[in-house]
Amino acid sequence: MRARLLMIVLGGLLALTTGCSTVSGGNAGEPAANEADATFSLRMIPHHRQTIDIAKVAMERSQDPFVVDVAQKIANAEAGEIEQMTTYLRSWNVPIPGDDANTTHKMAGMMTAKDVENLKAAQGKQFDDLFLATLSRHLRSGIDMAKDAQAQGEHIGSKALAGKIIVSQSEVLDQIAAKQKP
Repeated sequence: MRARLLMIVLGGLLALTTGCSTVSGGNAGEPAANEADATFSLRMIPHHRQTIDIAKVAMERSQDPFVVDVAQKIANAEAGEIEQMTTYLRSWNVPIPGDDANTTHKMAGMMTAKDVENLKAAQGKQFDDLFLATLSRHLRSGIDMAKDAQAQGEHIGSKALAGKIIVSQSEVLDQIAAKQKP
């Protein structure tokens, strides 16, 4: 249902941009980005990198096929989204955020160094349960960032990506919640 809605919204956005002229700072047919668009990418890239880092740990350590599948899917999706946001930032002449873990852990919505340490120290079912709980909190903060971008941003592509993130991460949260039901 959500995927179908996303396709309709994206199709409508594509139709709106066809035939429009280039606006400074954006791609053909897209308005220039505002501060909310840039902030979204600047915050979401490190957020996604952290998700990918913990997903890699889950893919290496978990024996639960559900956990491994969720980790693989989220890591693949978010790697592509990082590429898209990096392209936007470059087109807006905004520097790409670095990989400084000390700074990253202090950002709103990010796991602390202690959270990551605790996850890496867990074993077996405890690891799987902690990974799913940690990932759920992390995805919820990503959804909040994406909602802010949709509400305050102007760049069509960035807003569409934010919508895609809301839908895909909500679906993962629904899958995790269904798995955790007794």
